[in-house]
Amino acid sequence: MSRDKGPTRPVIVVASVAAGPIEDAVLAGIEEEGVPFVVDRDVDRAEGADAAALARVAALRSPLGVGVGIDAAQGICVQPEKVADPMADLMSPPGAGAETARVLGHDAARICVGLPLKGAGRRGT
Repeated sequence: MSRDKGPTRPVIVVASVAAGPIEDAVLAGIEEEGVPFVVDRDVDRAEGADAAALARVAALRSPLGVGVGIDAAQGICVQPEKVADPMADLMSPPGAGAETARVLGHDAARICVGLPLKGAGRRGT
């Protein structure tokens, strides 16, 4: 807590360089679980900034320790801060679709509240 800014709001940070239906689906999944989020568009837009790298940055910025990265090709990665490497069950390749994106949003929120993941073991990436 800072005297100047007040308490830090507990949110999932979504680092996205790809606004659109995939991002909307991720955000809807998070919202449906009742966990607050912020979208961070102030992220590295350089080529090669893949979803996993964006998610890592987002996790480090998130007071809840969970970040989501959405890259320019619309690949998605959910990254808990305390996990060193991306997990296959928490990633999707570009073009996976809105349903997968929504489930990844649910899973990001479920990590925060300690519920079982919806997509674990069901995603073919």
